[in-house]
Amino acid sequence: MESFAVSRQDVLDQVSRINAGRYARTRNFTDGGTRISPYLTRGLVTLPEIRDQILARHTPSQAYKFVFELTWREYWQREWTFLGDRIFSDVKREQHPVSSRRIPRAVLDAETGVDAFDTAIHGLYDTGYMHNHERMWLAGLICNLGRTHWWEPARWLYYHLLDGDPASNSLSWQWVAGTNSHKKYVPAQQNINKYSPLRQHGTIIDHGYGVLAEMAVPDLLAERADLDLQWSPPPSDDPSIDPAKPTLLYHSFWLNTAWRDNVDANRIVLLEPSWFARFPVSPMVTDYLLRCAREIPGARVVVADFDDLDLGQDVTFMGHPSVSHWRGTADEMPLMFPDVPKKSYASFTSFWKQCEKTSR
Repeated sequence: MESFAVSRQDVLDQVSRINAGRYARTRNFTDGGTRISPYLTRGLVTLPEIRDQILARHTPSQAYKFVFELTWREYWQREWTFLGDRIFSDVKREQHPVSSRRIPRAVLDAETGVDAFDTAIHGLYDTGYMHNHERMWLAGLICNLGRTHWWEPARWLYYHLLDGDPASNSLSWQWVAGTNSHKKYVPAQQNINKYSPLRQHGTIIDHGYGVLAEMAVPDLLAERADLDLQWSPPPSDDPSIDPAKPTLLYHSFWLNTAWRDNVDANRIVLLEPSWFARFPVSPMVTDYLLRCAREIPGARVVVADFDDLDLGQDVTFMGHPSVSHWRGTADEMPLMFPDVPKKSYASFTSFWKQCEKTSR
């Protein structure tokens, strides 16, 4: 089973070993990439920290593709900030055609007959991780060949991912399904044979792109399943605080041990049942959150909703769309491109152009 770090120093050590040039050449292969996404999602490190570490060891040209891909994460977060809950429904256009809103059983059971898919699903269940290219392939299979609305399968994937980020997950599924892009993404066996060591022929996707775009829902994907995604809350620590000290409040997307580490404060990692009722995560994800939280010196993990606690007047937290209802002083999440105008952008391309302009 793959193990992901929880120590900030271990994460930084892993980042120090990233070769940006190799990343650019291998990122699309299923054994490529960096596997640092859980650390970014959980706020163990920040986007500008990673960017700056890479640029300290590479030229801008060598680091270009790496920084470009990092920027997608900042883009999705900004879109969530400005669009709010709109990102959880079809953003730009309705998905069409849709035969079902329920996920194909063959996907849940990892029995699609495509070895690369089935291996990726088993890996997801075992490790809480899936390579980005595998996510795209599966989403294309489910949404565009299975004609399934993206929302339920997106919830399924999010539930299992250690790096589950509501914005990146939702908007990436919509990019594949064509509700947030101009063209749907369709997986073909020839593409999988190129980027995965699991090469096959004769599968349900072993056709040309023209055939795949027009074919009926394969019989293998016809049977549907209902999802039962429930969050199992961990035991809660005592929520009482010392009123003589300020309170620093952490959430599941900000578990950074370096944040205000010189302040003598109450430190509470707040896991809100109301949030996890909307966006449940698996026991494996919850365990990872707890292990990250235990790295914060003196922090207590409290399972309660914000409005049910008396935290005093001096409360500071890291701003994030998931905690827009929290009251107190909100620090601004560190951005790679703080000078890019803060608004919703029509596309990543338009956002990236602004990022390049401010970086000159």
